[in-house]
Amino acid sequence: MLAKFKDNFEKENETVRLKMISDTKKECNEIKEKSSQELQETVNRIKTIQVEKYKLEVQILSLEKQVVDLKDQIEMESFGFYKPKYDFASSLAYKAQLTSLINEQKNMVKNKTAVSYSDNWTVNGSIAEGRKMTNNNIKQILRSFNNECEAAINKVKYNNLKIIEKRILKAYEQLNKLNESNGVSISPKYLDLKTQEMFLAYEYENKKQNEKEELREQREKEREEKALQREIDSQKKIIDKDIKHYKNIINELKEKILNLENQSEINDVNDQINELVAKVSEKQSEKEELDYRNAHASAGYVYIISNIGAFGKDVVKIGVTRRLEPLDRINELSSASVPFKYDVHALVFSYDAYKLEKELHDYFGKYRVNKVNNRKEFFKVSITEIEEKLKDYKELTIDFTSQPEADEYRQTMSLSSKN
Repeated sequence: MLAKFKDNFEKENETVRLKMISDTKKECNEIKEKSSQELQETVNRIKTIQVEKYKLEVQILSLEKQVVDLKDQIEMESFGFYKPKYDFASSLAYKAQLTSLINEQKNMVKNKTAVSYSDNWTVNGSIAEGRKMTNNNIKQILRSFNNECEAAINKVKYNNLKIIEKRILKAYEQLNKLNESNGVSISPKYLDLKTQEMFLAYEYENKKQNEKEELREQREKEREEKALQREIDSQKKIIDKDIKHYKNIINELKEKILNLENQSEINDVNDQINELVAKVSEKQSEKEELDYRNAHASAGYVYIISNIGAFGKDVVKIGVTRRLEPLDRINELSSASVPFKYDVHALVFSYDAYKLEKELHDYFGKYRVNKVNNRKEFFKVSITEIEEKLKDYKELTIDFTSQPEADEYRQTMSLSSKN
């Protein structure tokens, strides 16, 4: 009986043990299957993340190019004063240097010194195919880099020089990184030539612009000289006509006096002759003054004018004109380029007008509105301060008007306030 009980117990125990093993295997299989699913899901998530990462990288590159365009609008003061790296005397010298630099780049490309590469590549065991692949990779990396540099250099301006320089450097680094597996990279020397091209291209364009302004200024002076010559010729004709007229009257009076016997009448005629002789002398002096003005290129008027309607209060223009009638020049400045006429604060005649103008420009230099281009003769300074400075020139006759009339401007403001 005991043996039968023992046998049944062992059978039941074995059944329980087998069931436990079966359950454990089943549970292990379930865990293994679940882990496999989770692993696959993880792999899929990683692939999705990698795709998203690639899309984001492409988007970042696109945004970076947009940032370059936006940063072009940053004020030039953010980068300080640009110091020329070449500073050639003329645009022709810049053009020659630029041509030489580009030729040097072409030679580097032709001689394959613009890149570093390996001659040991093979494709399917073929050295020729490997060399062909390497040449294609060289063309691709140089074409990409040159296109990027050209696009950047064409947009270079004063306020984005540093940004464009960084853009070229970044293109250099990215292209070299992308071509690591190809064993091809752009050489540092070629990068340096492209950077030099950027600065040279900027300075070349800047020099051309300066030369245009100098030429425009020279033509303006020539127009002024021609206008002065016309004025002088016209004035001399009037003077010659007056002198001839006075001399004719003098001759008539001299003939008349020969027929007079009354001493009182003779004295009256002599007085008339003396007055006319004095007028002839005065006209001769005027003519000599015109000849002097014509012969001395420095004689003229320094004008101090303002345009409160166009530029606001305490902004004046200090310039010079050789015209006989300086107001004609100021009326020309009051053309369609400004909304209101200029007001005259002072017209100062000097036989060395250009020297006087320079002295005033130097003295008020810290008040220049445009501190980069000295051809712009506008200064933000109070009229009172200018009047005080002009008191130093006691040898000159100066009529000064402190308050600008600005009739059109004030009438415009009155109408605006009523509306």
